Amino acid sequence: MEKEKRELDKHKNRPKAILAGTRLLCSLEDILCQKILLLGALSLIISLLLAPSFVMAPPPYRLGDIADQNIKAGQDLRIEDEEATLKKREEAVRLSPLVYDLDESVGEQVLERLTAAFETMQDYLKEDTAPTEQPSLLTAPPRNPLSSIVEPLPLELRQLRPSAGAFPVKKDFEVLLGFSVPDEIFSNLMDARFDEKLRNKVGDLLKSAFENGIVASKISLLQARGERIVVRLAGSSNEYLASSPHAFPDLEEVRKMARMQALEEGKNVKEMMSIAFLVTQLLKPNLSFNLEETNARREKAYAETSPIYIHLAKNEMLVREGQKIGPLEILKLQAQAQSRPERHQLIIILTMFLFSGMSIWVVTNVTKQHIPAFRMDFQDLLFLGVVLIFMLMLGRSALWMAEIIGEGTSHLSGRTLLYAVPLTAGAMLTSIFFGVTISLLFSLVLTIFTGMLFGKDFGMFFFFLIGCFVAAHGVAPCRNRMIPIRAGVLVGCTNVILIVLSAFIQDQLVFFRIVTNAFFAFSGGLFAGVLATGLTPLVEMAFRYTTDIKLLELATMDQPLLQELMVQAPGTYHHSIIVGNMVEAAAKSIGANSLLAKVAAYYHDIGKIKKPLYFIENQFECENRHEKLAPSMSSLILISHVKEGVELARQHHLGREIIDIIRQHHGKSFISFFYQKALDAREKAKTSKGAELPPILMDDYRYPGPKPQTKEAGLVMLGDVVEAACRSLTDPTPARIQGLVNRLINNIFSDGQLEECELTLKDLHQIAKHFNQILATVHHKRIEYPTAPTNDGKGKSDVCDSSQREPKPDRDKPPAPGGKSGADLKRLGIH
Repeated sequence: MEKEKRELDKHKNRPKAILAGTRLLCSLEDILCQKILLLGALSLIISLLLAPSFVMAPPPYRLGDIADQNIKAGQDLRIEDEEATLKKREEAVRLSPLVYDLDESVGEQVLERLTAAFETMQDYLKEDTAPTEQPSLLTAPPRNPLSSIVEPLPLELRQLRPSAGAFPVKKDFEVLLGFSVPDEIFSNLMDARFDEKLRNKVGDLLKSAFENGIVASKISLLQARGERIVVRLAGSSNEYLASSPHAFPDLEEVRKMARMQALEEGKNVKEMMSIAFLVTQLLKPNLSFNLEETNARREKAYAETSPIYIHLAKNEMLVREGQKIGPLEILKLQAQAQSRPERHQLIIILTMFLFSGMSIWVVTNVTKQHIPAFRMDFQDLLFLGVVLIFMLMLGRSALWMAEIIGEGTSHLSGRTLLYAVPLTAGAMLTSIFFGVTISLLFSLVLTIFTGMLFGKDFGMFFFFLIGCFVAAHGVAPCRNRMIPIRAGVLVGCTNVILIVLSAFIQDQLVFFRIVTNAFFAFSGGLFAGVLATGLTPLVEMAFRYTTDIKLLELATMDQPLLQELMVQAPGTYHHSIIVGNMVEAAAKSIGANSLLAKVAAYYHDIGKIKKPLYFIENQFECENRHEKLAPSMSSLILISHVKEGVELARQHHLGREIIDIIRQHHGKSFISFFYQKALDAREKAKTSKGAELPPILMDDYRYPGPKPQTKEAGLVMLGDVVEAACRSLTDPTPARIQGLVNRLINNIFSDGQLEECELTLKDLHQIAKHFNQILATVHHKRIEYPTAPTNDGKGKSDVCDSSQREPKPDRDKPPAPGGKSGADLKRLGIH
């Protein structure tokens, strides 16, 4: 009892242990668990939406029910009467004859062996050589042309050799015949000297048996049960119909008859024994059942039997109210419902669940492996899944409405309504938020499921695939709220062209039907544009995405955050504006998102709002506060502006893309100025105190990162460093600016800060080129205005603007490394 109780407690605690293990796994792999749950939920919903298209409901009535309504045919129907057609075809198969092949070469080969054996032995007897000196007939050179008959014999018979004994040539005789001959029979033949009459009697009996046909077994004939039999001559197209299937004897019957005939042919007992033995041993089946040809003729007869159809015209009454449902009515209702082989719904749902899950997983992982731009977190995958489910729900709703409408008129049908489904709105939304590449992949998955949703219709799949591709291209780039509407009109025009081409391909040139379909198809494209326009702001708020339209709003100078930056840190504001202009021009030349790069540059240093006076560009005619701070504290203040900038960006909902660039715009770069200052202070303290001080770690003077992950983040990093360093030039001539720009880009590249983004050496060359152009324009020379005379006779120069004032060295930025780096620049391809 105690043991059973422990086992029971063990089983009770097992679910708790499993649950605890699952929770532990999810806590360790939280993101993976979320993605798995999302994939499972998407697959389940998709399978529930698609399953009705693969499960056709049974007829509304059963045999013997009374119809409570009139049911008309929605379209012209031609129903195959399967029961009557099956009976007709079974009858055709039953009348199809069995085919047997008669191989005449079997008898000819047997007679040739018999003749060759007898003639060889007759030649031997004529020579009448001494037995001790008699050579083997098989080893001696062939003396007559019939000796070549030995070749087709089996290997074991061809390898036989004569042995010593009473009959030294007996083995040769057996080899020629192909079977062993008893000594008694061979002695009788020797006594008869292999008489030609004896051979003719044996040959006549064999010919008679072979001409009638010999089967190996009569089992197949007994199973024929009166069916017709066709005998086909092997190697020719001649055949004849056998009168009776039982007229063909098998091998045992033929041997019995041969023995009886041998008694009549033989003169004496020895001759009768010889004839009977030779005939029975030489007989072989020459009539074989040809199963392949028989089945082929049966299949041909089955296929050539035309089905029996029941023709129903459109609007013809299938069942009348009050009518009793019979077999014919059931058949008509099944055709109306497009009956399919009955399958269990749970199996179909499970199959669709696995199919949809595998499809989404394969597309996602293959795309992730081969498209570097595909960086999706859980939120992005959730959004794509929601859009996919929403579009499929629209398709399912339209399909239900189409089934209700049916074939209303000759020009308006349920299929026509499907052309108006705005599925291309999904492609527009994904293109607006993720770009054209992701949108095309999403469109492919969406249209595959849509084709399955609409009953495995390839025409609908192709129609929506082309429309989605046009929609994805039409909204890129989307910097205007009217862009989706224009893309919808473009999709509608494309749909109209597809409708017309489809009508020509299917030879359905009905004018009013084409016009109706084209109208609904154009409406579907227009509805998609309107839907995408309305959903875009909602998606921006719900998922906190940043579209080009949102970026344009953030780029206006009256944004509260930019206004605060301009007031609190004017030097940083001016620096950000110049960096924005630099990266915008460079981004266009390398194929990056110029709008995102410019706006991110505007906001990349917003963290300096918290402590603006600790940054040199904001120190106007005041002391540098870093002179009274320890180098480690100064380093922490510089590093903290990144974290504070990320927090401000989140508070003002700038979007994930801008937040990522703010976090990455310094990468893991090294603050060499304060690190060197710390080293000098440590050496000075060590000299004065004479004690060993703790080492200074380089990681304490390095930004936490991460390194730039995109082209736009890399551009902002380069523009930030280059623009700040150019302010330290005392005489910013174009040549000096170019040398400084090239050297700084080379140092950043050599430090490995750009190794995780997609910038190439060719891109760096273009970036340096455009940076030089912008900076040379910003730091151009100004003419010196003449002094104006005053009342006291002294001259006074005109007041210049702030841009003519010599900038102070930027002491919170690392100084440009000294020395020439021409070799490094050549290595990078930057000149």
